[in-house]
Amino acid sequence: MSINFGVTVYAKAMDLQLQRHSAIASNIANADTPEFRPSQVSFESELQKAAASKNSDAALGKVFGKVEIADDSVPRADGNSVDMDKQLAALSENSLVYSATATFIKSNFASLKLVITG
Repeated sequence: MSINFGVTVYAKAMDLQLQRHSAIASNIANADTPEFRPSQVSFESELQKAAASKNSDAALGKVFGKVEIADDSVPRADGNSVDMDKQLAALSENSLVYSATATFIKSNFASLKLVITG
């Protein structure tokens, strides 16, 4: 386990949150595309398992976002099942979590800098 393992875990989380953000953006962009079915990215349980494992650094490298079809609602007449309200809420939530994670990493590096420089 590295000396700054928390930063490693949060950096991996940010990578996965970015993948989720891309999926949500794709869902929103295709809200009017006939037959489009939205996708979602899940990774939290795998990330938690990797962080708790004995060989955490190696386990983190094996964590990937799981992309699944996630029908938000009953498909419309054109076959599209994107629910814009749900997608916009998911985008807001993901953006908030991403920003909070970045803030945590920033404060962690600020603390390290303070320790190093005195």
